[in-house]
Amino acid sequence: MPAHMPTPPQPAHTPAPPQPAYIPTPPHDRPGSSRVLLINPPLWNPYAPHLAVPLLLAVLRRHHVAASALDLSAETMRHLLSPDGAGDYAAGRDRTLATRARDQFEAARSSVDRAAAFLRSPESITDVDGHRAATAVCQAVLDGIAALTPGAELSFDRFDLRHRPVSSRQVMRAVADAVHNPYVHVFERVLVPRLRAMPDLEVVGLSVSADSQLIPALTAARIVRRERPEVHITVGGNFVTRIADRLRPGHPFFTLVDSLVCYEGEESIVDLVGRLLSGRPLHGVPGIVVPDGDELHRCPSATASLAELPVPDFTDHPLADGYLAPGPVLPVIASRSCAWKCAFCAIPFASDKFRIRAPEAVVAEMDELHRRHGTRDFQFVDEILTVRSMRALAHGLADRGYRWYGETRFSPTIDRRLTDALYTAGCRRLDLGLESYNQDVLDRMRKDIKASWIAPNLDALLASGISVHLFGIAGFPGEARWQTARTVEFAAATLARSRERYAVPDSTFGIGPFVLDALSPVAAAPDQFQVRVLHQDPGDDLQMALRYDYVGPLPEPASAEDRDIAARADRILGGTFGDQDRPAEEVVFLRAAARRPGEPVDEGPQGDEGPQGVPCPGQHWEHTLLRPAGGWTVRLREGERTLLYEPREGALFSLPSRLLDGLPATAAELCRDPSERALVRAALHHRCLEPAEPGAGRLTSAAQLTGDLLLRLGPGTQLVAEAADVFLTSRITGQRLRLSASGAAAARLVAADEGSSWADLAARCAPGSVPRLRTFVWRLLVNRLLSVETPDRSPHPLAERR
Repeated sequence: MPAHMPTPPQPAHTPAPPQPAYIPTPPHDRPGSSRVLLINPPLWNPYAPHLAVPLLLAVLRRHHVAASALDLSAETMRHLLSPDGAGDYAAGRDRTLATRARDQFEAARSSVDRAAAFLRSPESITDVDGHRAATAVCQAVLDGIAALTPGAELSFDRFDLRHRPVSSRQVMRAVADAVHNPYVHVFERVLVPRLRAMPDLEVVGLSVSADSQLIPALTAARIVRRERPEVHITVGGNFVTRIADRLRPGHPFFTLVDSLVCYEGEESIVDLVGRLLSGRPLHGVPGIVVPDGDELHRCPSATASLAELPVPDFTDHPLADGYLAPGPVLPVIASRSCAWKCAFCAIPFASDKFRIRAPEAVVAEMDELHRRHGTRDFQFVDEILTVRSMRALAHGLADRGYRWYGETRFSPTIDRRLTDALYTAGCRRLDLGLESYNQDVLDRMRKDIKASWIAPNLDALLASGISVHLFGIAGFPGEARWQTARTVEFAAATLARSRERYAVPDSTFGIGPFVLDALSPVAAAPDQFQVRVLHQDPGDDLQMALRYDYVGPLPEPASAEDRDIAARADRILGGTFGDQDRPAEEVVFLRAAARRPGEPVDEGPQGDEGPQGVPCPGQHWEHTLLRPAGGWTVRLREGERTLLYEPREGALFSLPSRLLDGLPATAAELCRDPSERALVRAALHHRCLEPAEPGAGRLTSAAQLTGDLLLRLGPGTQLVAEAADVFLTSRITGQRLRLSASGAAAARLVAADEGSSWADLAARCAPGSVPRLRTFVWRLLVNRLLSVETPDRSPHPLAERR
């Protein structure tokens, strides 16, 4: 176990943790001797492992089956986000990049190893600019690969290809299309060597949880069929369960796979493998769908006992260097399925019945995962964490030192007593289904929650230091545009309150359009929701998102508040708000977990210590040298500029001085070219500027900067006149950080002296500015722009704690 991840402390009065409710996993054989290979195909979450394959692997090994696992999703990303892998892909393509695109791709490819390593490092959590820069490098590589693959758009979230997974015909075309399907190239280099190193292989199982995994799963199946034609190939997972009823005898998928397994797989995988290895027929396997002559044999599924689940086995997963976030952040469950039946959601109708796991088994599993892997960070991947589950977790995990997040729903029983207990038990973030802040819309959605619960629940969570993510749905049948605007405005106010009142800067909000799922209650009874389902393209036989029209009336604003929202709806919905530039959920969680309770959002440390493990200059550091960190340099740009610094947001902008002469002024006078409009929009967004007109609100769109709107400095904004802008620039990524006057003074002194002590810097500054200087030096240390050395030039011991 790594030394930096100590065993969570156990209070003296707390009894020893309960023994895990599982049978110890026997040592597994070398990979080459495995008879079963379980595969998680791409593209799944690149930031953390998926739970399905490790859980099924543990089940098989508990029954002494020689099995191994391959996270093909992680290996695909690791291959493409490497100089050799990306270069090999480019070299093998007939298509070429334009000169500028080729230069960008080659520059990113040469840095991608360092960028991916940075994303895996703990420093990426505190260094927000560095994380953004490293992500941009990786995305630039994916953009280059996409440009070499006609019809493809590649991102961290999914690979969209010319062939779509909504059509069986297109899926079958894709699996052998090396021009338009990048998985063909990657699997030849990643999967084929693994198959050839497994002489005893008899069964391959592929877990398909999402539609984005269908084409790569069947691409992998085709390669397995070519390389090992004697191997039985089975496919399971949530998406397979959803489409299984649409498959008929003779479906082309059965030329690539031998069987499907629907619903839960713990009972099925053991029975399936046992029958295959002993030569018995498969007809009794729970949830099996298998060709039988001119028919498809289907067997009812079996519900797994949560009390008998083993600890997931992640030993075959690349936890150290396979995922693009520090960690590992390991998945666990406290329940399965969902007890509610929201009208827009298909989860309860595409999964087994809802049940809750014994809390002592959950805690024991987390203890064992910590013992095996040294992790103390977990994500609950339950569809919903009930209040009952959270109360039990708050009791069982108190004082263990773990950190975790999950998804829950609003409830009248969520109060400050519960949220404080959750924080003490390690909860640092919760995702909640806001969906809408209108009671009539919530009722139409059958959410079974009251809008009056929402704000008190959020205040309790934020007051306890727990960040939140709010899910929103826009345009549910019967929802008016002004009602969507109310939801967005409420979410924006919640995030502002999270930052400014509760010092919780990590809360987020995302909203997307309503999608009519074919297995949802709305699709099952469209007349009840005044919906008319439209004709679907018969070629899209796997399409789960149905086309529809809403044929009912929309509500009119009834109260003065409603009319006010309706009048401002275009302005509210025209702003830039939601998921723009939001990191992955695991990254946001780790940032929230690294923040200490009550730590100021933008003000820096109040004492002599910064964030945990990050040194901060103080009185006892008078003889400590501060030097530019390796890989960074100070660059000065001369010119007449004015710096705007907004302390609450930590925003810094450098504007031409003429833009701010004689404020208030109109936006049309200030914004003479696109670059100036972009600066002013950013300054408005961060409240460095605000509209001077009463009640004008917070504006960010370009259209709202073209009229006679008066602008003035926002509250708390400081004007700093400078003869030069000072940037710290990374030689590695090119990322720039513009400094304030205090930061610029510190950077100049350190660069000029090749090492200045904190006492030297303080002596050269006015007495009243020393606290502010300390704040900026602390920020430079946090972002690794300065390094700390003792007088003998050896690294300072506190710096090593990072």
